[in-house]
Amino acid sequence: MRLLFLLVCAGLAGCPAAEKAPPPNTRYQAVKAAPMAKAPPDPWCDLEFATGTGARLVLPPATPARKSVGTLAPGRWVWFNLWATWCKPCLREMPVLLGWRDRLKQDGVALDVWFLSLDEDADELAKFLAAHPDIAPPPSLRASNPADLRAWIKIYTLDGSMPIPIHMLAAPDGRIRCVRNGSLDEGDYPKVAALLR
Repeated sequence: MRLLFLLVCAGLAGCPAAEKAPPPNTRYQAVKAAPMAKAPPDPWCDLEFATGTGARLVLPPATPARKSVGTLAPGRWVWFNLWATWCKPCLREMPVLLGWRDRLKQDGVALDVWFLSLDEDADELAKFLAAHPDIAPPPSLRASNPADLRAWIKIYTLDGSMPIPIHMLAAPDGRIRCVRNGSLDEGDYPKVAALLR
């Protein structure tokens, strides 16, 4: 009898047995739900907030990684990139990210890119930055306390233990619009440009 009920309900709207699971609402959940997919599903962001609904971006507990840092500029998009010297995808994507910043500027989009290093040894980071002036140009910070950083990142992301790179985009109103975990690809530019309009 139960089987007959399920078969009859399968064609009817509103039957509990016929209800479909809601679609995944984050890139992470979508990949987890369909691990054999050949291409990552949309949306590009793991977390995406409507205008005016995301938490305000504030600088984390950090120290300057280079001589000059500056402050968050109101009225501009801010791309906050969490990276480390030992993270190869992080180093590979930095020139891509800076190229996007310049391209967006030509298209009239004001974007500041901030880099936050998760390297624990300040001296080693300073040596690395001195040897690689093109990596993490100012404004560049180093997380001052890993425990404080975990609490800070949980405000903005799905999980405070997410691996790097992590990208956080704040709109000109200062609120987070998008959080993405994982490396960038040059082919992502059209999605990024659409997001920042």
